[in-house]
Amino acid sequence: MRNDYYTNSKDYINRWVVSYADFVTMLLALFMVMFAISQLDNQKLMELQAKLQKTFSDTPQIENVTKYHKITEGDKSYSTQSLKMLFEQNLSQTKSIKLIKADRGLIVRVSDKMLFDEGSADIKPRSKKALGEIIKVLTKIDNPVIIEGHTDSVPIKNAKFPSNWELSTARATNIISYLTKTSKIPPKRLCAVGYGEYYPIADNTSISGRMLNRRVDIIVLGKDSN
Repeated sequence: MRNDYYTNSKDYINRWVVSYADFVTMLLALFMVMFAISQLDNQKLMELQAKLQKTFSDTPQIENVTKYHKITEGDKSYSTQSLKMLFEQNLSQTKSIKLIKADRGLIVRVSDKMLFDEGSADIKPRSKKALGEIIKVLTKIDNPVIIEGHTDSVPIKNAKFPSNWELSTARATNIISYLTKTSKIPPKRLCAVGYGEYYPIADNTSISGRMLNRRVDIIVLGKDSN
């Protein structure tokens, strides 16, 4: 009886050796990782950091688009508030078009249902009246314009559009093509961007949310946003 008690007590007392061994093993692994990282030069570390940022970035970098569209002195450009007033005076009242003031300028948000059929980038004939009103305003000003195509998160894959990237980009490009063909707006004022489903403004899990996400944003850069 005494021998058993002695043996069990000894095993209990020596259990710290196992924990200590695990700690030493983890510490050794940490030193090995630190040593491996120290052997990389700064250029490789910068490349790794850039790749990680690109992989885990969820929000489109809008600044990369807008920085090439600066308003210069002498242009007949308008502030964001003035742009909003100008569009309000010239656009017909419709639920399919919303005017939103943003840091970049004025967003003329158009529902995709008004502009396109489902899964298509061809502009509907009935939407050309509204586009004509938008064009009428754009011809009066010199503000740069960015056309952004957006979709919901429902996947699309066919011979013409392998993904929502291609669909959203084609829609934005077709809007620009229509603007340049039906007006004298200088092409250098225009920019097309397709974001697919990666810049939602509502929850994609609901029908109403997906309807809001399917849109074209015509962004008129405000003079006061530069």
